[in-house]
Amino acid sequence: MIQLKGSDWRRFLIGCAVIGIIVSSPTGRKAIAAAAADPSPTKVTVGLLPPFPFYWASYVAQQRDIFKDQRLDVEVIQLSRPSEAVQALIGGSLNFAWVSADAFINAIEAGGNVAIIGQAIGNPAFSVVAQPAIKSWSEVKGKTVAVSAPKDGAAIIFRLMAQPNGLKDSDYTFISVGTTPNRYAALKSKAVDVAIMGQPQDFLAANEGFRVLGRSDTVLKNYSFVMIGINKSWAASHRDTIARYLASIQRAVVWLYDPANKKAAIDILLKALRKGERETMEKIYSIYFEEGGGRIVTRGAAIDMEGLRIYAEKLKELELLKRDPDIQRWIDLNYLKAGTK
Repeated sequence: MIQLKGSDWRRFLIGCAVIGIIVSSPTGRKAIAAAAADPSPTKVTVGLLPPFPFYWASYVAQQRDIFKDQRLDVEVIQLSRPSEAVQALIGGSLNFAWVSADAFINAIEAGGNVAIIGQAIGNPAFSVVAQPAIKSWSEVKGKTVAVSAPKDGAAIIFRLMAQPNGLKDSDYTFISVGTTPNRYAALKSKAVDVAIMGQPQDFLAANEGFRVLGRSDTVLKNYSFVMIGINKSWAASHRDTIARYLASIQRAVVWLYDPANKKAAIDILLKALRKGERETMEKIYSIYFEEGGGRIVTRGAAIDMEGLRIYAEKLKELELLKRDPDIQRWIDLNYLKAGTK
């Protein structure tokens, strides 16, 4: 034991007093906390498809500095197709990707080292829109339908909507044209008879005289569409980063559902889409957050297990899965649990 005497003892007491003052003051506590924390943000790359309301929560987290508050420096990489985003994720050029569940499932079944960790969009509120002369589902028989690809997420939703209306796969022909803007263009140019599309293009088409035959959120109770996925190798050493990213998205979604933020939310979407009318964006907000009841924009990034099961069963029916669906092989809920703590 060291014994202090005289001036040494006095210096020790003064030092303790100074430390006590620092620790007891709010400024001192903040300084200590700041010193203990890593002040530098963690850079992450996120793959999104072309600007679309599906990514509203990401836009909010970016524009309202929610990512910054979580010490994240998020770079968004725009990709044209879900499969392209997943391949970039597997290759390591992305840390996160937001794409349809089938893209992740197909990659995982093929041995891709990725996992689904959360859900951004449950039911996508896709509309089936037809040429004006087509007045009912029965008249879709023998017609062409615009999708991204015959076995992608939008095409699966079309099948789920067509079946209750008495239509089989052999009753129509899918035409691959790309995402919603491309499908809208194909419908307008009369390159196809029918298209499945999201907002705001379905509103535009309806205003131009095209016929809306139905919207997916009015007929499908459970669904899992846009999922958030990670590269498992990268994730193993970045668990805290993933938890902070998911916490950011969760906070952005809570903010979006607050009616007091409606105007600001629409401002953010207009900026992200770089075009569109405020009235149209107000309609989208109403569908997503006022009418959707949490079925469109997912609260808490929680995966709808029943919706994912329905999706998987359809993939099996289309012979896209070589074995019976095993949802637990595709998802990892540990990151989501960490993000909600």
